[in-house]
Amino acid sequence: MYRVLAAAAAATLVTGCASLTGLTSSTGSTVTPGQNCGRPPGMIIIVGAHRNAPEPSLGPVMTCQLTAAIQAGVPVRIVISDGQPQVIDPQLAPVTGGTLAQQASPRAREDVQRVQRVIAAARPASAGADDLAALAIAADEAHALGVPGAELVLLDSGLDDRGALNFTVPGMVAATPAEVAGQLKSTRNLPDLSRFTVVLAGIGYTAPPQVPLPARWRANLTQIWTTVATAAGAKVQVIPQPGQSPSIVTNEPVQPVPVPTAGEVTPAAHATIVFTGTSPVQFDPNSASFIDQSAVVQALRPIARWLAASSSRHAWLEGTTADVGPITGQVALSVQRADHVRSVLVSLGASPGQITTSGVGSRFPQFVRDRDAAGALLAAPATLNRSVRITLS
Repeated sequence: MYRVLAAAAAATLVTGCASLTGLTSSTGSTVTPGQNCGRPPGMIIIVGAHRNAPEPSLGPVMTCQLTAAIQAGVPVRIVISDGQPQVIDPQLAPVTGGTLAQQASPRAREDVQRVQRVIAAARPASAGADDLAALAIAADEAHALGVPGAELVLLDSGLDDRGALNFTVPGMVAATPAEVAGQLKSTRNLPDLSRFTVVLAGIGYTAPPQVPLPARWRANLTQIWTTVATAAGAKVQVIPQPGQSPSIVTNEPVQPVPVPTAGEVTPAAHATIVFTGTSPVQFDPNSASFIDQSAVVQALRPIARWLAASSSRHAWLEGTTADVGPITGQVALSVQRADHVRSVLVSLGASPGQITTSGVGSRFPQFVRDRDAAGALLAAPATLNRSVRITLS
């Protein structure tokens, strides 16, 4: 069944799913009679059949779109996204003749169910998950089938543990989406998805033992994939499809992705508290502006209260940056970041005289190299290097 590349049969396009009244998705939802799901020229479903992600299943939206593709008689393929993604031809019955009613007959219903069964039975043949490679393979498959405008459905968590978009790298989950896309482009790892529509379904939803992603990081992960696919030339559709089922049973391992936490800090004399781009005190890449002001206030309030409790207490704030631009500009920006944190602490009750600020740009002992050998900016380390380091006494 693997890598069977049958030629697409010519067919009259049938709009919608009205003729398959009562068809259920693999999540148990019923496809709405008369629902219009468009006319996809082809459909490649990328299935995250691996550990740490919910067992893959088609929701009602994807079931309806699959039904439209089958009614239209266009190519449908499945790509299993593991460490080495693989293509499956579900062996659908050809639609080369007959009336429209016959083309939308129980035969079409059976084909939808056949695809659902293939997805439910999908298992990894290798360790890991590489959705970015799976997208590239899906695009190649669509070109081979003569449908370069096909719909590429990514039905997975999006948490690759290998390849060019490896989210096990510290800081990647919190990385700036535009910088991630820029890194892939600079390193020539951005696939060509021109003319395709990429559907993102269930991005960011996990299964044990993977730690769940809070809504903030789930949204950022979705935006990373959206930005990457858009930069690759695709149109993007996002379908929030929360997955709550356990992952499939398999012996092939997947590395867990570190999830930034927003634990409350505990101020104390001689303590050093570091707020990087993975913390609530997160800055825009080349700015001293906070991404989430309310999160910043919540994170800094314990420090402000600790300072306000005694006039003899002091805080030294040191701002840092990624290695972007000349060092003079980096230092100036890092000072602005420290000053911005200082202003929040003062607004929360600390005395201005208790706080000293400075900035060092990218020249600090804890700096993580954020450029590769060719000089391309690496999004994850750059996120870690944008910080304010607070030393208390």
